[in-house]
Amino acid sequence: MKIKQISQLSEEQLIQKVKESAIYIQYIKNPSEAVQSAAVNTYGCSIIFIKNPSEKIKLEAVNNNGYSIAYIKNPSKEIQLAAVKQNPLAIHHIINPDQDVKDAAKCL
Repeated sequence: MKIKQISQLSEEQLIQKVKESAIYIQYIKNPSEAVQSAAVNTYGCSIIFIKNPSEKIKLEAVNNNGYSIAYIKNPSKEIQLAAVKQNPLAIHHIINPDQDVKDAAKCL
């Protein structure tokens, strides 16, 4: 599918497209939160292609794949905790993790 064709799809079609392959999100200009959600729930690391994701989208991404925290700038403590809960090794992708996050990663 060509990029021009993607821009002509309805929101439902865009959601279906990113569920098939989350990386299509990179070709969608200003995707709705529903399209963003479908992408990160398919593949958490697709958050790299989303400009200024909301906290909700960030949380969904790390719940899908803890390593996606590597693509989130200045993640909140809640996002950090969710990432290490999903995968304790995600701690290695957090710059200056909160002490509670370090402790949580050790306990898991």
